[in-house]
Amino acid sequence: MLKTGVQSQLEWIRITISHLHTASDDIKEIEESIQEAFDQLKTIPQLKTKMSKLNEATIRSLTHSPYAAALENLLHIFNITATVEKTQEFIVEGNLLHAHRNIMELERARDDLMFEVYKLPFERREYDKNLLKNYFIEVERLVLDLGKQVWYICLRALDAVRENDDGAQQLASASRIIEREERPRRWKAQLFEVLLNSVRRRVEGNQFEDRTINKQWLARYLEVCRRTVVEDLKIVKRSLAAYFPPEYKIYDRYIQMYHDSISQRLREIAAEFLEKNELVQLLSWIQAYGGESMLGSPILGISTAALLNDNPLLPHSTTIQLYVRFIEINKRDIREWLDKALMQEKDVTLAKEISLELTPRVIEVAIDEFLEFSSCYKDAAMAFKVKHFEDRSYFMKYTATMYGGDEATTLSTYFYIYAVIAIANNLDICVQSTDKLEKHIPLTIEGDVADFSHSLLSLSLNPDLSLSSVGGFSVNRQKLIKKIDQLKKKWHYCMQFVISSLLDEVYEDISKHLEKLMSKEWLIGSYDLETICITIADYHNDYRHLRPHIRIALLKDLLYKVVGEFLIAIDNRRLTFSKYEERHLAAERIRQDARRISQLFESFIDNSKYQLPNLPAILLAIADIIDLRDKSILPLEASSFVRKYSDIHVELLTSILQSREDLGKAESKWIAEELINRARFRPRGDQEMLKLFQMCKLGKTGRTLPALVELFKNMFQTLVLSATKSIPSSN
Repeated sequence: MLKTGVQSQLEWIRITISHLHTASDDIKEIEESIQEAFDQLKTIPQLKTKMSKLNEATIRSLTHSPYAAALENLLHIFNITATVEKTQEFIVEGNLLHAHRNIMELERARDDLMFEVYKLPFERREYDKNLLKNYFIEVERLVLDLGKQVWYICLRALDAVRENDDGAQQLASASRIIEREERPRRWKAQLFEVLLNSVRRRVEGNQFEDRTINKQWLARYLEVCRRTVVEDLKIVKRSLAAYFPPEYKIYDRYIQMYHDSISQRLREIAAEFLEKNELVQLLSWIQAYGGESMLGSPILGISTAALLNDNPLLPHSTTIQLYVRFIEINKRDIREWLDKALMQEKDVTLAKEISLELTPRVIEVAIDEFLEFSSCYKDAAMAFKVKHFEDRSYFMKYTATMYGGDEATTLSTYFYIYAVIAIANNLDICVQSTDKLEKHIPLTIEGDVADFSHSLLSLSLNPDLSLSSVGGFSVNRQKLIKKIDQLKKKWHYCMQFVISSLLDEVYEDISKHLEKLMSKEWLIGSYDLETICITIADYHNDYRHLRPHIRIALLKDLLYKVVGEFLIAIDNRRLTFSKYEERHLAAERIRQDARRISQLFESFIDNSKYQLPNLPAILLAIADIIDLRDKSILPLEASSFVRKYSDIHVELLTSILQSREDLGKAESKWIAEELINRARFRPRGDQEMLKLFQMCKLGKTGRTLPALVELFKNMFQTLVLSATKSIPSSN
């Protein structure tokens, strides 16, 4: 135990002695390092002396560095006058790149010297700086002159690429100079401003006339604008864009600049008080702006829809104001025209007060004027319809919200519909005015036709003659009535055409839905009939402005069309059944649709004086035949149907029976022929149903307008009757 303790103590003593040796070595190294530091510190006074000498040399170099820079640019300093004169000659001669090179060298020399001047002490700096500015003042003038030349070339950029090579070469030089000067002077932004001014000049500078010089000034100006824009953009895309860096996007910028400039000019024009023809010209031009004749040309490759969606030519409010203005002018013109028409009747009354002999002549003059006008009116109406159906969006539908007080009223106008409605009403007024003129014709008129001018010539040559002795103002009664009949026929023909145009507009919207009635889609539950009803109701909001008897005739034709489509579908066997459940479902759908049609058209009648035929009733009767489950009593049900609708043709009745899955074609035809043969000698049925069956019979070959045919048939019957009563008998 004692031995172990002594060994442990000796081990610790040995370790301690080794640590003391290590510490002694470290102390010696520290002493050596401190001695080296002392030795190095002794050299600092000598280093200070050397640094002071270097500082003096640096000060001397700063004092003489401007002179060194001057020596480097000595050639430019001494030859500055000659260089300025030569550069000015280059600018005048159009050698822009040479001129720009000289300017850059002079500017580099000036900037080098100015850099050295800024190193000088403040008390010397200002003097030398002003001295340099004054010495190189001509350089700034050269830059201004060069800029004027560059901007002039850019202003005529379109003309430059159209002309000879010199113009194109100068444009290329100007483009390179602009790109070089972008960093120091930001000339790219100035370039775009110059191009914008050029575009504005081309848009605004094409107006050479105004309303006082030429009534068609606006049409001529807009046509020149159209040609200018299209041709210029073609040049930009084909040639001009290549003269500038791609990142400039010159073609896109030109499109936007032309669009903005035209928009600004059109806004200025729209703010003026425009006449009717000017409104038409302006709105038509705006409508065609995105078409192929202008920006929509395939050659230009412009996305006009996106362009106009982001930046319309006119604000929506301005467009609405123009539309309202156009409608107001039309109303005023119509009133004035109707006032003139009514004046004809007043003129006849005055003529009676003056002389009974004068009345027929005044009537004849009025009828001749109306005959000429009716032809023009008809041609204009036909052209109006053709233009509309070429592009139904041409006469746009718009909604304007006008605020008055705390209430907002929404005005929704479909120009084509409203215009045609106005034409139809005007024609009806013309018919009435013609009838009134006819009533003023005396029952007897002495003499035959006498040429009015010949009568006046005879009186002027021989004042002693009486008015009656030279034929006066007498006219042939039968020829006058014949003219009136001719005029009425023209009015009626034009009115029939105009009203059929209204129906064509509705049919255009519902035809694709009519074709789906009594189809597989209809059977499983389509919304085509509801769409048809909503569309007709929407159009009826406009039809309310028609004169009552014309509106009823239109509604009748629409009713014929909708109900008749069910019969045509059955006759064409658009839908056949394979089991009773399908028949039952179809019958229920027919009943539901018949009730919906009746409800719709009954809501349109607001006057007990006018009634619509109960055409949907036949659909209910057809549904009963289709839905009949017991085949044995089918002949009895069909017989009752034929007694009620005795004018039905064999083919339609056969198709109704054959639509059942339990009857073949031969059996259906035999039953139909047997029943119709029995009813052949019975009194004819309802005339309205007869028209319906006739229309369905022609359904495959063309569309008829039975209500309109009846309306104008009655008009012509009245015309013939009145003409007959007006002609005195030979007794």
